[in-house]
Amino acid sequence: MEFHQRLCRKDEGVTRLTEHETFAVKVTGEAADGARVFMSGLVEAGHGKVSHIHSKEDETFYVLTGEFEFLNGNQRFTAYPGEFIYIPKGTRHAFRNVAQEPARLLVFYTPAGPEAFFLNYGSTDGPPEPWAQEELDEMIDAIGAHNMALLPGDDWH
Repeated sequence: MEFHQRLCRKDEGVTRLTEHETFAVKVTGEAADGARVFMSGLVEAGHGKVSHIHSKEDETFYVLTGEFEFLNGNQRFTAYPGEFIYIPKGTRHAFRNVAQEPARLLVFYTPAGPEAFFLNYGSTDGPPEPWAQEELDEMIDAIGAHNMALLPGDDWH
């Protein structure tokens, strides 16, 4: 798919896999003059993203299927299909699929930027093996370069 197109079909976009997720980047910042990013994701049961912040981007989610538990600042809640979640920049947040099967959600970033992490570090030929410590250290550096920071703590217990 060429990103300058104004239409992105259901099966188009650039798909990347992480250990427990598959995300298709449907609109990149490059295609939207840096204004926004749109991604479609499938998250395995029991998995999601650990607590983190985006220092320059707002992040929003729209749940398509399943149930997701979210942490948004100091609020914890479950979101269901058809529900929209807004995370302002600089806000601690996390999410995980609490359904018994893989679940889908849409993710939007404004302005663009975080999609570069998925495009650069996601796998193209199947879920990657768990990362070795050296690879994790490289990822943490890469996350910082994309205006993100992982936050310590276990938010799910």
